[in-house]
Amino acid sequence: AVCVPGCLAKGIIMFGRSIGKLVVWLLLATVAVWPSIGQRIVNQLCPDPASRPVVQYFDLERYVEGRWYEILRYEQYFEKDCDCGYATYTPQTDGSVKVENCCERLPNTTVKCSIGKAVVSFPDQFPLEGKFNVTFGGPPNNSNYWIMETDYDNFAVIYYCKNISDSKSAEAAWVLSKQRTINATVRAVVDKLVDKFLVRQDMRVTEQSQEKCKYATGG
Repeated sequence: AVCVPGCLAKGIIMFGRSIGKLVVWLLLATVAVWPSIGQRIVNQLCPDPASRPVVQYFDLERYVEGRWYEILRYEQYFEKDCDCGYATYTPQTDGSVKVENCCERLPNTTVKCSIGKAVVSFPDQFPLEGKFNVTFGGPPNNSNYWIMETDYDNFAVIYYCKNISDSKSAEAAWVLSKQRTINATVRAVVDKLVDKFLVRQDMRVTEQSQEKCKYATGG
């Protein structure tokens, strides 16, 4: 699912190397107020980066194409009772990307949208990794938003962590897809990652049915 050097077009490689100046206006598929993003509190510090996989030769151009739908997430207070989540990414002429993320409060389909800011964590690194520094309302923090795996179309598994004391951290996690549902083959890949690196019982399924979601009917 992850590109190797031989499969990258020259233009993509140049894009990855020049991404140092790229500022991504990124609405995360679950975030409304970044300073309080993590509501899954764990009694340990954030894991060593080496203990979590992250996409190598990350292709940002492919990642921002189309709409990403939320399939699973760690439940959090700002998303309580929120379903039909999705994010859309719009590249800007200055090289940045504006991304709008929305979800709906069922059953009345009240839509809630928000925008955040992210920068690539290590823009000069080659190969480029799928890591971002994400913040809302202030300067970008440390590398805290990691795309563990993606095929750029059918799924993306994302992990967030922030230390909140000398012995505790706050975590968030999402499974996204450019389809409103994922098939059995994709589910098997996602399940393997969730079972190994996340806590399955804390993952909430996001409603994405055409019957209930306003976006699906063009509303």
